[in-house]
Amino acid sequence: MKHIGTTALAAAMLMLGHAAHAGDGSTMVIAAGQGAQGPAARMKVSADYVVVPLNIQNDSKDPLRRNDEIEKAFRAIAAKLAPHPDLKAISGVVSLSPRQQSKSFGSSESYGGSAQLYVLGSLRQDTQIFAVTKRIYQLVATMAWSDGTTVTLGNTALGLDDPERYRGQLLNLIGKSVAEAKKSLGPVGLVEVDGLENPVTVLQSNDREVLLFISYRLRLQARP
Repeated sequence: MKHIGTTALAAAMLMLGHAAHAGDGSTMVIAAGQGAQGPAARMKVSADYVVVPLNIQNDSKDPLRRNDEIEKAFRAIAAKLAPHPDLKAISGVVSLSPRQQSKSFGSSESYGGSAQLYVLGSLRQDTQIFAVTKRIYQLVATMAWSDGTTVTLGNTALGLDDPERYRGQLLNLIGKSVAEAKKSLGPVGLVEVDGLENPVTVLQSNDREVLLFISYRLRLQARP
């Protein structure tokens, strides 16, 4: 038997998507940046959130103070968002070290620790990504930080609650795509589909929607 492998088939059926990034281990997934349009078996859905990442840093030489100041800023941001029911924060990576950071030749000593969090703003039908992002910027800009603490805003993205709830629909689309590939290529023998256990990948499609797909590989073999 020989493999049936054409450029068109590879383009349609070989999916290598970007991994989605979770915020705090919850089922909310932050869409990866825009990439390829994805495989044939894909779907677009409306995003649930506008997501603005924040990075909190403190450069105190005292590791205990660094820890306390980062935690203080973290809690202050959460308290600032509390009166706004359409805004919330989830934690990301926390990097705290009891030692000074490594330094390059000729540089001065550098101390620091950091924590990431993500501010989520609900993206409803009557809101836009620009307005939600502006609100988050304005709220953070009004906050004062202790000496040595800096808070940096990252690039806006979109977020989706529990993308795995779309797995059944995506599997149905994959089944139809496989059937169409078999029909276009004529009689085939063995049909193998690998990767259906992979997580649902989330890519940002536009200012309101995300693209969902499962990264899988299809192999067809001609009949002997």
